[in-house]
Amino acid sequence: MDAAPHQQPTLVAGAPPPPKLQIDKFADGGIVCLRLSGTIDEAFEGKKLAETLKAQTLVLDLGDIRKVSSFGIREWVDFINGVGKHSERIVLVECAPKIVDQLNMVANFAGTGRVYSFYAPYHCDYCDKDDRVLYQVDRDHEVIKSMKPPQRPCTQCGEMQYFNEDPITFFSYLAGQEKFELDPDVAAFLAAKLSYAVSDSARKLRIDKIIEGRTTFVRLGGDLEKSFPREQLAEGVEGVVVLDVAGIGKIEPAGAAEWRGFLQMVTPGAEALYLTGVPPTFLDKLTRPEDLGPKAQVLSFTLPYTCATCSTTAGQLIDVDEHFDVLKFATPPDLKCPDCKSALVCAAPEGLLTHLPSLPRPQVTADFKKLVADLRARKVQVKKIATTVAEAAAQQKGGGLWMAFAAAAATVVLAGGAFFIYQSFLADQGSKAPGRGKLVGASADARPDWIESDAALAAYCKDDAGGGMVCVGVSGLTTSSDDGVDEASDAALDAVASAIAARIEDPAWQSRVGSLYAQARQAKLAAADKDPRNAGARRDVRESRRAVARTLRATGGGAVPAAPSGRYWEEYDDGASKQYLGFASFTLAPAEVKRLVDGYRTPTDVMGAKAMTVFPLLAWRYPEVSRGAVLVAVDKGELRDLGMAPSYVVLSVGGRKVADATGFSQLAAEEMTRLKASGGTLALEVQAGDGEPKSFAAPVKADKPADTGSTGGRDPGGRDSGGRGGTGNVNVWDRYGGGSSGGRDDPTQ
Repeated sequence: MDAAPHQQPTLVAGAPPPPKLQIDKFADGGIVCLRLSGTIDEAFEGKKLAETLKAQTLVLDLGDIRKVSSFGIREWVDFINGVGKHSERIVLVECAPKIVDQLNMVANFAGTGRVYSFYAPYHCDYCDKDDRVLYQVDRDHEVIKSMKPPQRPCTQCGEMQYFNEDPITFFSYLAGQEKFELDPDVAAFLAAKLSYAVSDSARKLRIDKIIEGRTTFVRLGGDLEKSFPREQLAEGVEGVVVLDVAGIGKIEPAGAAEWRGFLQMVTPGAEALYLTGVPPTFLDKLTRPEDLGPKAQVLSFTLPYTCATCSTTAGQLIDVDEHFDVLKFATPPDLKCPDCKSALVCAAPEGLLTHLPSLPRPQVTADFKKLVADLRARKVQVKKIATTVAEAAAQQKGGGLWMAFAAAAATVVLAGGAFFIYQSFLADQGSKAPGRGKLVGASADARPDWIESDAALAAYCKDDAGGGMVCVGVSGLTTSSDDGVDEASDAALDAVASAIAARIEDPAWQSRVGSLYAQARQAKLAAADKDPRNAGARRDVRESRRAVARTLRATGGGAVPAAPSGRYWEEYDDGASKQYLGFASFTLAPAEVKRLVDGYRTPTDVMGAKAMTVFPLLAWRYPEVSRGAVLVAVDKGELRDLGMAPSYVVLSVGGRKVADATGFSQLAAEEMTRLKASGGTLALEVQAGDGEPKSFAAPVKADKPADTGSTGGRDPGGRDSGGRGGTGNVNVWDRYGGGSSGGRDDPTQ
């Protein structure tokens, strides 16, 4: 848990003082890291900075932030809202205690981002030493949730230090955030290239395989350790083999030995063997002639380059064939900055450059290079690694059950050195499934045709003629047949929602709505799949699916059938008790499927923003939210002034519940009309991140009748109108303790 704080800049006599805020930028492919040091104040120019950033993953290192002023908060919120439009993911790392304070006090301070690690303040009374201790949300999740940070030995005197803040206040925001792990490529970038503290769970090896003709493409991410499964991975690798090692992080000596053994195993059966995207550490340790063997060649590798104009250090991909005539002299190629076109300076150590002449010139065609580039850019066909076969079924679009079965059966995951192939869809009817006992009864003489899996908790959809679909759910083992069928019905409706999500291809929806629930859903299903006997994990899945079913019925506009089209149960006896397995199916006509897709993907304009109806799968993260509207764009208008941001879920306006996006628009219009007639407060209840819903409020002045001729006076609330009657302005209080985004009136006057 310990980590040394970032080093502060050293002051030199006679040198100009350092800037209040220093920003360093590091990049590698779609990952960009900003390291901020100093004070965030009105000079930050958050909007301007946000316009220059585009990244798949934006990492914000806030470990050296020493102060955030009131006007700085305003600039920061503009920044975080702006970068949220251009980044798929935002991760905050090593947040200083000052940043944690702002997260607790300021709505939307993290925007759509999530905090991965933060510093907690500790103090030792014996030697009067203050320390900062690094917490990570994956490794220290239970401590964070409990809000009971333990004492720890002082790094100076060895006596026990204590947590030097009120824990309930300090951990209030962080305890409401769900546990998550970094994506392997992000973990590798932070751990290997920037030497950040990243927990072991974030660096477990993950492997994807794509077959394209006679080319076998393997993508690896994580650390190379002694647990590297060389035998399992080498099995079936043939043809022209391309190994994308860009995501490899740290390399342990034992892991390096396992890697060399893997190359020796695949070399005899491979027509050709290529490495692409080789990071500097891998290039230095594992691409010597004795490492590569007789066939392996490096197609491309990355070297760090610095742009003085942009103040950016980024990994640049070097094509060995294209630059071979330069590399053979241990010289890095001359490159231009992709942003400002200034000359880049290679920042690689000399020892690494002296290794470049030993790389053989790869014998490849332009068409093959293009194929490799396409494969590197291609995502795995299953949108995310399936945690259950039910996940694989729900993720498939247009392929029906058997395409989903093929995808699930072929999905291979390598994690932590273990080799897993997920279970087959089909179980033999009437067999003694583990934990069930003997089949002793059923609700019908034969299992219905629509059941094609009896895996506990499975849920899948099969395409029907003309664009319709049949979705089936399976319960876990229950104590009654009715409970089993009810649980199966909820599972089937969860499959309906998942199939609808797969048909919504709008990027804004995927970014602002789909991303809200994906991680929570995956984590709960993975926990239940990992240990089917875990009552708590199964309960989480059951309750989440029940909430999904409730939300689907509430927001589906009548397109969801009122009752299952098929019901069936089976009774099992394990010698100690009887248990039941329930099945249920829902059949949706093409028109009903289209109605659901259109209803959830169509945005509605609301006060300068765009909102979409709450999607049922949000219930995996927010089980209490069955109605509402999700903000997908907040570019201007009253909602932006109020502090709203994309991905916020609006629950009520003026105390009236929001049913869907259309209802939100109507309620907002009615409330503004009422307030402009009589004055009052615009109040919204919003689900913003995890934890309890938040309230947002702003005073609204009544419009003055045009014929009053008034040039001053007092409004009904006792405030000076200053002769501005009739403007209908929404005046918003600065939520951050200073400044105003829509004019300031003091309610105490």
